[in-house]
Amino acid sequence: MEINIENLYKHVEHLSVEIGDRHLWKEHSLSRTADYIESAFQVSGYAVQRQTYSCYGKGVSNLIAEKPGPDDRAVVIGAHYDTVPGTPGADDNASAVAGMLELARLHKGSLNKKHLIFVAFVNEEPPFFGFHNMGSMVYAQHLKDQKVQVEVMISLEMIGYFCREPIQQYPLPGMQFFYPKTADFIGVVGDFHSSRYVSFLKKGIKKHSAMDARSLIAPQYVGGINLSDNSSFWHHGYRAVMITDTSFFRNKNYHQETDSIDTLNFDAMAEVLKGLYGTLLKI
Repeated sequence: MEINIENLYKHVEHLSVEIGDRHLWKEHSLSRTADYIESAFQVSGYAVQRQTYSCYGKGVSNLIAEKPGPDDRAVVIGAHYDTVPGTPGADDNASAVAGMLELARLHKGSLNKKHLIFVAFVNEEPPFFGFHNMGSMVYAQHLKDQKVQVEVMISLEMIGYFCREPIQQYPLPGMQFFYPKTADFIGVVGDFHSSRYVSFLKKGIKKHSAMDARSLIAPQYVGGINLSDNSSFWHHGYRAVMITDTSFFRNKNYHQETDSIDTLNFDAMAEVLKGLYGTLLKI
């Protein structure tokens, strides 16, 4: 099956242009986003569960679509759909939501081995990040309470910004001597507990696509590798890996009003997803 770039563009356009800012303080923006994601899952043939909880007196929801496999151990593929106020959030994180929806569509017609769970998380951005009302923290706690065996969680965090200019920066001194200067690769990062899947996903992306993939395995506190929904799963003892275009280490539009759809490279994004799709089939 092929990645549909028109789908990716349509999803990012709806989220970042038609809805725009997506957060608790913009009336109806989160509910409109949740309705759209639910509809996209349903078009692909999924029944959708809403995990709704109260946050600052308002109801907010994670959206969950599952594809059972012969092995009950779960692989969770997640992306957050909220933004910080003042940004349309095309790369952060409409790009990853679009990618997650496209992976779900592709897997609906494929033979997967593990139990696949696709989740759109609410409330990843501040002031929720790292606290009990963060969407992925609520969901990871639910999985823990239900004693669900999670093989690995894959957090898609900004997967749309690529260019061949030498603008790439890194969190640690000396990394520029070992990693590319050009911003045209995808990052695969994780902690030591998740190192097996960091390596597996990096090799798989390179094998199944034309996208270059670079990995970083480090303690959880190093270099911003804990600044996405993977951190919630680490907090609950699960293995988790982040797939990212490296965010503010390359994209100057991070958390700005300029994080718009016209800055994204949909061909490169499709290659990332092609690599992930081929790799996920092998887990």
